[in-house]
Amino acid sequence: MQFQSMLHWIKDVIDLIIPHTCVSCDSNIIEPAPGLCGRCIHKLQVLPRNCDHELTLRLRKHTNQVDSSMALMYFEQHGVSQHLLHKIKYKHGEHLARHWGRYLGERIRSTGSWSDETFSMLIPVPMHKRRKRRRGYNAPLHIAYGIQEALGSNALVSPSALVRVKHSKSQTTADFNQRYQRLEGSYLANPMQDQPDAIILIDYVITSTSTMSHCTEALRRVFRCPIYAVALAFTP
Repeated sequence: MQFQSMLHWIKDVIDLIIPHTCVSCDSNIIEPAPGLCGRCIHKLQVLPRNCDHELTLRLRKHTNQVDSSMALMYFEQHGVSQHLLHKIKYKHGEHLARHWGRYLGERIRSTGSWSDETFSMLIPVPMHKRRKRRRGYNAPLHIAYGIQEALGSNALVSPSALVRVKHSKSQTTADFNQRYQRLEGSYLANPMQDQPDAIILIDYVITSTSTMSHCTEALRRVFRCPIYAVALAFTP
């Protein structure tokens, strides 16, 4: 207990000495966990619950459809959500990924589809090892850890269940057909000792849905349970 108190005291001192700034507007913030000031949090376009259905329909256009999908917010070009996701993706924002992952996990739990007895496998969309060396870490993995905190001990983070076996160039400027073709054969699912009740496939943003489609296709070859695709943000 004394050790924990000392850690909290050290953290408080560090927070006083090193000011934290909002990742969107650069104003000083008191609480660093969300990475945003209160004003920017209010600017986020939170995804209405009925739009989860819109996202699911987009993902179900493909043969290997997901059972359902969910996101926290809309992705706004040059907006608060883009600034937040850029920090999470490129700037070693592990703590931000985990913090917002907890919010995503709480929203998943609020649907009533999960109980403490549901054995869920949390699978982050994997990154090719070459890109991981350049970027330093895989953001969806840390989002998965945040979701795990919200869902409980029966939610297992399984980064080895799905791997990326083919490297491709950046997909940022590609349209859906180009993305889909480039990702053909990029993912491989590995059998696990225990079959889960459900799989939650996790990314930081869903854009064209091509990545989720190929990941789901690979997972369907190995697992026979419902697959749910979730992300922090969704491009409308």
